[in-house]
Parts: sequence; structure tokens; C-alpha cells
Amino acid sequence: MGGGTEVRRAPLGGAQQFEWWKLLTGTCNRITVAYRPDPPIPHHRAVAVLRGLLVRHEALRTAFRLDGAGMPVQVVHAPGEPVVRVCDEDSDAAREAFRRTLTEPPFTDADTELVRFGVVRSGDLAVELLMVVSHAVFDGHSERIVLAELAEACRTTSDDHRPGSYQHADSALDEESGELLGSRAAAERFWREEARRIPARLFDPLRPGVFQRYGASYRSAALAPALVLAARRHHTSPAVVYSALVHALLAIMSGAPATVVSSHFVGRTSRERDVVGCYHCILPTTVDVSDRPSLGTLIERLRLRTFQVQSRYRLGQLALREILAAEERRRDIAFAAGTTVNFDHSPELTELQRRGDQELSDLLTRAGELELAMGRCETTPDRTGFDAYLMSTVESGAMWILASFNSMVLDPGRMRALLAGPERILRAYLDSPDLTLDQVAARLGGDIGDPALVDLGPGEDPGPADGPDGDRDAGRPAAARALREAVAELHRLDHVEPERCYLATGGRLLLVPAVLARLAAAGWSGLAPDDFARPVPLSRLAERLRRNR
Repeated sequence: MGGGTEVRRAPLGGAQQFEWWKLLTGTCNRITVAYRPDPPIPHHRAVAVLRGLLVRHEALRTAFRLDGAGMPVQVVHAPGEPVVRVCDEDSDAAREAFRRTLTEPPFTDADTELVRFGVVRSGDLAVELLMVVSHAVFDGHSERIVLAELAEACRTTSDDHRPGSYQHADSALDEESGELLGSRAAAERFWREEARRIPARLFDPLRPGVFQRYGASYRSAALAPALVLAARRHHTSPAVVYSALVHALLAIMSGAPATVVSSHFVGRTSRERDVVGCYHCILPTTVDVSDRPSLGTLIERLRLRTFQVQSRYRLGQLALREILAAEERRRDIAFAAGTTVNFDHSPELTELQRRGDQELSDLLTRAGELELAMGRCETTPDRTGFDAYLMSTVESGAMWILASFNSMVLDPGRMRALLAGPERILRAYLDSPDLTLDQVAARLGGDIGDPALVDLGPGEDPGPADGPDGDRDAGRPAAARALREAVAELHRLDHVEPERCYLATGGRLLLVPAVLARLAAAGWSGLAPDDFARPVPLSRLAERLRRNR
């Protein structure tokens, strides 16, 4: 970025905290924005277009640091000249290899730049503009903002780039002490009460602490129009209908009195609609199914519950984790991550919503065969209680669902039910006044019968989810003392009880990197940020500390 100087600092935005935490743990995703100008534009013009993005959007020149008190802050730098990598190769293989040099290397919390730029050229003409950016400063909604700006900038010759009047850092400042402070306080009060309703776990895994991942994809031309038609029946969104179908399937499979699905929300006010940054949030939505409601009733319940949850999105994602941890301690049980739905309201879905009922019904009639693919992937420790992740979007005339499942929890039949079941259920539902959950189960046949979970093969045990216990040697008392002192110093505590977990002592997740830095300065290593979010006593965490050589 040309080494821009620091312009200002701000706290981490509430939604941003979750992706920043993943940046610490090496699990933060990268978002790729690719735009092909038609016609191609001169290379110098492409560089000017990318420079304009840096000028307009502070998030693209933001990095993270710890302040003097050990708290993380986002640091905004002045716009500089973008560092643009260039590919002049003509072959598809060479260009794909070039793209991987941008997309594959992970970003870290120590990076001073969380964005990479690239241009694919044919001669002196740019045929593709690429931007790869860390999810910690950029969300899916931001991708659409940038794509629209790239399209406009490539059509014009003006270099009059001006920064937006409201930026992502302004949102974070407003959450801390501005006009959004009241919304944040109300959200925290809501979630302290809501945490008492959340089921800890819907399914008992075959092997706790093991994640045997099955990847799956599902494509259907019928599901999207069916969702739009059902949403009209209930005056709600296709996302609510889809999530209600997932709740129904989980209720049938688990037999639980309440179901919970974590859902993605855009997390923006109208003022933030065109601001590039990380605003999206993931919130658990719990629904009472103890009376075995009909599908129509379930959709109505979820419509109300979604409104309640969505209206209380303005809170720190790490603050939410601390609230849930307090409830875990009250119940003496850990919450599982369970099932997450990421429903993308794409422009193609918006276009479908403009069509009439008859045209949508015709699409259902003409829809061809669905496509379903599943495959077993890697086996790793499971620290979160992962069941399923369903990501859906509408594009190119069809709805795609990309999924990950834990086969220690869900057998292949139940995986197929979660993928293909919503369409089969909706086809029947749209032809009838309503469906009971028993009728829903009947539509799925034997797919959700008695589970036959896929066990591990020889040599596949990934080891304990909490990591190996430390050696009980002479260094243990010194390690325990170093950990207690680091926690006490940063939180200004007179005493730290070693048999309590980090959060129970009053520890804050935002200060975990500073605790690790204090330990490293004293010559200790061996702990990761996620260790501090778990209900593990400090004395046990200390057993995993090692003296640096």
C-alpha cells in the first residue's frame, strides 16, 4: 500500500470481533473480488481504479494492533499507492496459478496490510482486476459494493476519488460512545436473557471431540421459486422459510423440545448500507417445538423470533461468547455450535421475487433433476460441537447449497435430508393448506430413520480436542504462576483462582492476545487463543505451557 501513515484508531466493531478472533487462530477466511472489464482497459487505468478503492474505503487500509492496555484496536492508514501484482501469461493454467498466489496465503493479525491486488493483462490491457481481502475487514455485502464501484470506475475516466463520509471505524466509535451505544446495551440485555432459552446440544455425537467432515453440494432449479412462493404465503422472506425447514428437520431428527439454528445477518443500519467493512454477524435463533407445530405454524414462529433476534444484533460477538460462557457455567454444560445457515440474498433471488405467482409455479413445473454430491474429507479435533453448516445462494438460474457435516453427529441419510429435504417438503406444502411434522417426516421416507453413523477408520483418531496435557514436571508451578500473573496484571485483579476458567475469573476475550504476549515475553508458549474461551481451569491450561528455548 505504499506505507501509508496512521490516520486514526478505533475499537473493534462488534461484528468485526468474531473475524478478528479467527484471524488470531488462523481460521479467518479471505474474500476474493474479481472483475473483468468489458472492454479491457489500459493497465495504468486499472491501477488508478484500484487506487480509488483505497482512497474511498478506510477498511481496505486497516490493520490491527494492541494498545498500551493490551486492548485490540483497528488502525486506519492514509491511502498510498496500491501494490499491484501482474500476470502477463495467456494460458488458463498460468492465470489460475497467479490467482492462487493472491488467494491462498493466509493473512495474520500481525500483517500491516489485509488486502492484496492483482491484474491479469493481455498486452498492455487489463482483462481482470483482482482484490483479495481478509474477512476481518470485509464482508460479503462489501463485495457487492466494490463490484458495483469497479464496474462504474472502469466505464469512466475520472480519477476524482473521494473518501466516503461515513466509514467502518465510525461505526465502531458509535457503538462505544455514540448513537449506537444504546443499541449495544439493549442487545446485551436481550442476549443475557435469551441465553437461558438456547438448547445446549441437539444430538449426542458418536465420538465427542472429533470432527469427521463430509463436504456436500446440492443444486436445484426448483428450490428458489418454491421458497419465494412460500414466503409470500407467510409475508416473510425466503431466508426465514428456508431456516424454518431446517428447524423442522432438526426437530424431527432430534426429538428435542426446542431447536436452535445460528444464522447470518447483514448487521447494518441504513447509514451503513454502502459502507465497506465487516458488519455481518452470526446469531443463534431458538424456536419452541415442544407442541410439534405444523410447518405453517413453525414458519410463523420463526418469523417472529427472527425479528426479535435481528433487532438485537448490535453487540460484540466476543461479548456474546462471554454471555454464553456464563450460561454454560450456570448449567454446567458446554454449548455446541450445532447447525449454522448462511442464506445469501443474491441479486438473482431479488429478481425472482419480482416475478408473479404463475411464472414461479411454471418454474417449479419445468425444473429438472436436482444434483447432489457428497464426499468424506478430513478428520480433525472438534472444539466447538460442530453439526452442520449450510451455505445457500441463487445464481445462474439455480439454487446452490454448499454444506459441511460432522459424520460423528449426522449419518449420510440425515445429511441428504438436510440438503434435499427442504425442496421435497416445500413441493408438498405448496399443494396443501399445511403439513404436520409427522407428514414432513413421511415425505422424507427412510432418510431420517435410525442413524448409522460412520465411525473412524484405522489411524484416524485426531487426538483430544483440548490438545495434549502438559508434562507434570518441575516447571509446572512456574508456568501456573506466570499465567496467573499475566491474567491478573492485564485485568487489574488482586487474586486469580487457578481452578476457575479464564472467563470465570473475569477475563475478557479481547485481552487474550495481550495475555499471550505477556507469557511470550516471560519465555512461555504452548497456548492458543481458543484455549481461553473454553471452560478449562487455568491450572490445566498452565500444564500446556512450555519454556521457549
